[in-house]
Amino acid sequence: MRVNARLDSDRATKLNYIRQRTNQGTSEIMKAAIDFYYEKLRQETPAKPLQLLRESGLIGCAEGDADLSVNYKQYLTDSLNEKYGHR
Repeated sequence: MRVNARLDSDRATKLNYIRQRTNQGTSEIMKAAIDFYYEKLRQETPAKPLQLLRESGLIGCAEGDADLSVNYKQYLTDSLNEKYGHR
């Protein structure tokens, strides 16, 4: 995509300073600026809890009974009885 932009004198001076200091062309500087701004915005956007869990690898990292979410109380009771011998 081709982009045309108008810069005020202050920003034009800053752009020229960056070009001189980095020996990069305007296109490379603009690409880096867009990448930087994009990453900053992504960090500010709160991620959804499910997205965080998926990215962390926590979802699907353990094994258990298929009906655990429904019968967890019974499984816990059985486990504690087995552990402490209260049968």
